[in-house]
Amino acid sequence: MVKEFEFFLHKGEVKKQQPDKNLSKATFKDSLERLELAKYLLQKSKPKYILENAYEAMREAADSLLYSEGFKSFSHEASIVYLLKKGFNEQDVMEFDRFRKIRNGIKYYGRDCDESDAKLAIQLAEKIIDKVKRILK
Repeated sequence: MVKEFEFFLHKGEVKKQQPDKNLSKATFKDSLERLELAKYLLQKSKPKYILENAYEAMREAADSLLYSEGFKSFSHEASIVYLLKKGFNEQDVMEFDRFRKIRNGIKYYGRDCDESDAKLAIQLAEKIIDKVKRILK
């Protein structure tokens, strides 16, 4: 991932808008619920469904930050890159982007994932959601 957030703004994949605290709160709540679903699925479902939900939980948390600060993203990659502007660890952001690519493979190309990646996605989701929660407060 080499693009910066401003690249997505310039390209029109992120729009500036009024901060929307209600949408931010609702989206963050969705991220918490989706993370709980991923954890629940851990013993009951295929790893790909766990990873998809853990990834979506992270993306929703990132989007909740964007909404609170007056942005609307039309790009998963832009939402991920934005976390760098908020002081997130570059390694965590790169791992988040790796899960984006795995999720795309699952969603659009019929690929699968390992249980280890599903578990790692849950761990990273917990870390990212916790930091987003602290920033939103």
